Amino acid sequence: MSLVITLLIIAVALVLGLALAYLPMRILLGTMARNIRQFIQRQRDRRAQSRETPDRRKAPDPLS
Repeated sequence: MSLVITLLIIAVALVLGLALAYLPMRILLGTMARNIRQFIQRQRDRRAQSRETPDRRKAPDPLS
């Protein structure tokens, strides 16, 4: 009987610990995902802007 109660208490503690950790983890992952999406969008916007200088990412034409 004592073993069953001990196992039940351990199971309840484990479930409670997982439940309490779930919400902060979801908030953290959501914030990280939003920041990454914003960063990627800023990079796309920045690369799409026309510049005064030539694009250094493209290889120069060897014939010119």
